Amino acid sequence: MRAHARVDVYAGVRVAGEGLVVLGEGCFVNHDCYFDTAASITLGRAVALGDHVRIITSRHEIGSAERRAGPRSPQPVVIEDGCWLGSGVTVLPGVTIGAGCVVGAGAVVVGDCAPHGLYAGVPARRLRDLP
Repeated sequence: MRAHARVDVYAGVRVAGEGLVVLGEGCFVNHDCYFDTAASITLGRAVALGDHVRIITSRHEIGSAERRAGPRSPQPVVIEDGCWLGSGVTVLPGVTIGAGCVVGAGAVVVGDCAPHGLYAGVPARRLRDLP
């Protein structure tokens, strides 16, 4: 993990895997977040993560009938400056969340989020623009 000197990381945060986690200046990572680092995770400046946020950087291809969990496919995740992810958000592999986004509690982010939007739901969708 590489973190700027001014970050807050609370108890119970878990990092698993061989990839790199980069935390920008002013990041806040609440308790019990989970980072799966099969690929890199980059949090920009002043990103805030609520409790129990999960950032996943790998998925499995669907395998044969003998073993459905096929080969692993790692993809990096980027959360740009100023974003706020609410409690229990899950971010899936390959996602970029654009600057200034808010993602509502419990959302599952399966694709990129354009900057300055409010996203919520399963799967997360843009509800409105933010100033």
